[in-house]
Order: sequence, then C-alpha cells, then structure tokens
Amino acid sequence: MGPANRKPYLVVGLVLATTLGIVAAVGDRDPLHQDLMLALTPPSLRFPLGTDHLGRDVFARLIHALPRSIGIAMTSMVVAASVGTIIGLTAAASNRLIDAALMRLTDLALAFPGLLLAMVLAGLLGGGAVPVLVGISLAQWPQFARITQSIAATVLTEPHIESSRIAGLAEWRILLRQVMPRILPQTTALATLSLGGAVLTISSLGFLGLGLQPPTPEWGAMITELLPYMDAAPFQIAAPCVALFLTVLSCMAAGQRLAEVR
Repeated sequence: MGPANRKPYLVVGLVLATTLGIVAAVGDRDPLHQDLMLALTPPSLRFPLGTDHLGRDVFARLIHALPRSIGIAMTSMVVAASVGTIIGLTAAASNRLIDAALMRLTDLALAFPGLLLAMVLAGLLGGGAVPVLVGISLAQWPQFARITQSIAATVLTEPHIESSRIAGLAEWRILLRQVMPRILPQTTALATLSLGGAVLTISSLGFLGLGLQPPTPEWGAMITELLPYMDAAPFQIAAPCVALFLTVLSCMAAGQRLAEVR
C-alpha cells in the first residue's frame, strides 16, 4: 500500500486520536451544570464555545453528546445489519416462494420513509434512546436484507457450493463458511455509509423533541434550545451544526473508502 493509499487511514487515525484527547480533556466538566449568571457568555478560555441560555458549557455539552449519538447510531446499525443479513440469507437459501415473500416484505419496508418511521415510534413511545434505536433499526434493515440476498443468491449458484453440498456439508455451515465472508465486506461498507444517516436521524428527532430528552446533551436538541438566541449566541448554535456536519461527512467518507477497497 503506497503513501497515497495510506492517507485516508492516517486522517481517520488523527481524527480519532484528537477526538479522544478532547473527550479526555473535558471529561471532568459537567455538561449539566447551570449558572444563570453566565447565560449566553461568548467564547473565552474558560468556555471555548461560550455558554447557552442556562449558563451551561456548550463545549462540554457538545463533546458529551458525541458518544451518545455515535453509540446509538452504531448499535442501530448492528441490529439492522444482523436482522437484514439473517432475512437475506434465509431468502437466498430458501425456495422461490419464501424468497419472494421475504423480498416483497423488504420492498414494502423500503417504501416507508425511515425518518417518518423513527418519528412515529419515538412519538408513540415518548422519545428516548430505545425508541430512537428501534426506529432507526427498523428503517435500515431492508437495505442489508437486499444486498445480502443479492450476493448470497449469486454465491450459492457457484460450483464449489454444489461440491460442498455433495460432500454432505450442512446448509448452515455453507452459509457461515462460504457465503458470509463474501457478504461481510459489503455489509460493513453499507453500515458505515448508513451510520452518518443514523446520526442525522438522531439529531433530527432531537431537534423535533422526539429524541433524547432534556437535559441530556444531544446536538439536535442543542440547536432547538439555542434557536431563540441565534442573534445573541451565533457561535453557540453553530457548534452543534458544525459537529453534526463533520460527523456525517466523516462517516460518509469512511463508508465510501470501504466500498472502494472491498
């Protein structure tokens, strides 16, 4: 691998190291501490991004919101990838009737807007991490089912698969040992690409008041809280917007890179 090919990994490593360093630096700063006497304080050495309308440290809230958003997004991708992969493998390894039924179910789920589904679930269940996670997972699994079924159906027609069956190898062993290694690179790239969309969905729900509930730090909720003070606190409201943009952009870039080298 030449220097040009190593650049993306060096950049990702540098970003991760910087992020961990920042998290460690502000780890002891309370993102929930309020001081109304310091409300809407402009950026300073004490408060690098200023304070919000309740006198809370915007920088501390911004950093503490990162693991929550990424954690929920990653968990939802794991759940969606697991469910979608199981359904896709089942469809590819079954007869035509079951295959067609599972794929029509997948098409039906794909036709339903993911953000709307997450909003409905979060609204019905009162918001919070679990409804958001379930909503994103339900919206994302059809993509994994589709790509898994497509790859598995092709692999299962190859001559070495038939040889394995003749040799008496169980179908589930064939799927695990010979089909899954062909699927994993594709699903990993798709999960990384979808991670940015999941983070954006979490922030969108937070913006609408259907995501993580106050006073929990969350980028979308931070934007909503600071909207009435946009003129007095431009840096404070810009901070979560920029953090969200960079996070989604990084996920998309990483996913694109994985797709290129699969």
